[in-house]
Amino acid sequence: MPLKLKAVLMRHGIRQNDWANSIKQDGRGVEGKPLSLSAATQIMNWGTWPKLTSMESIKRQTAEFLRQHDVDELDIAHIWEIDDGDAARNAHPVGVHIGQKPARLQPEIEPLEIEMLSPTAKKHFGIFRDPFVEDVQGPEDVFLAADQRYIREAMFSTAKHGGFLAVVGESGAGKTVLRRDLVDRVQRDSQLIVLIQPRLIDKGTLTAGAICEAIIDDLRPGEKVKRSLEGKARQVERLLKDSSRAGNAHALLIEEAHDLSIQTLKFLKRFWELEDGFKKLLSIILVGQPELKTKLDERTNYEAREVIRRCEVAELVPLGRNLEEYLTLKFKRVSKRLDELFERDAFDAMRARLTRQKAGGKSVSMVYPLVVNNLVTNALNLAAEIGADKVGADVIKEL
Repeated sequence: MPLKLKAVLMRHGIRQNDWANSIKQDGRGVEGKPLSLSAATQIMNWGTWPKLTSMESIKRQTAEFLRQHDVDELDIAHIWEIDDGDAARNAHPVGVHIGQKPARLQPEIEPLEIEMLSPTAKKHFGIFRDPFVEDVQGPEDVFLAADQRYIREAMFSTAKHGGFLAVVGESGAGKTVLRRDLVDRVQRDSQLIVLIQPRLIDKGTLTAGAICEAIIDDLRPGEKVKRSLEGKARQVERLLKDSSRAGNAHALLIEEAHDLSIQTLKFLKRFWELEDGFKKLLSIILVGQPELKTKLDERTNYEAREVIRRCEVAELVPLGRNLEEYLTLKFKRVSKRLDELFERDAFDAMRARLTRQKAGGKSVSMVYPLVVNNLVTNALNLAAEIGADKVGADVIKEL
């Protein structure tokens, strides 16, 4: 059950992300850093508190933050109570239907300090360029194991032939890279595909009218936009038909889609249903964090069942057994082989460091590209500091 804090934030127009950023953590390894959005969601939706920062500190900083936004003291006094109305809670998965249990957000692995590769480490290992900074310069730099390759092709197929797809993955799982790859592929191969990407920064405020405006502006830049929603809708349909009859396909590509409101998700079905005879005029690709999967949970958002039942979900999974292959690609870019830098036992140690065992024997892996990049950087820096020739399991366990 969600806490009343969520309803208070919504009622005062305060973004969840702004609240999370206002909380400065005080635990080892995260001191001074803002609370992550996933940890904030865990608190508000489930009453699950992070281990690295005290509950008292979070409550105190939250009260101060709300007072700065002129929230009434009476509201502040009750924000940590359970909201029995459940009105503030949005939910998860696509492809999940009645009778299935909702997926809860995965618990966080204890984070490491975010570091850059130190000059000492670069000199010690003969690495003259950080392999994880500006590391994707072209399609050859995109890591594609079987799972990533499937999602890459699913995105392209949806954009070219039509459909409704949600790409879901943890922060740092590679969603943005695949989105950039799709844009680059359309341009590189001169595909007759118009990718429409709403530029509104806060996707939580994206409305049907704003989507109409994005479609109009991308299809016919400079054209005067009708004032009424009815006028915009007719304008969108006319422009899409004209463009389709000229041979173009169209895809609405929305990143950070986990912030979309349920009402906007419901409107997306209306856009997807636009057609010229038997031909669909607009495909839709949503890209977002696991919260998007929750919002597409029919049990929790039954009123959005029409869109949920039509949306395919593709989920980016952890690297797992592909960890070595991923790091091989990254270090190849800086002319280094893995066996020059790592002992063979280092990779299993990395997987263990980024895996948490849950009750019942189930494990949760956070072996995602961005997390791996930071772990490896920390390990190389530590190995150079202690004078180790290579990174072994012992170095990883010290992190």
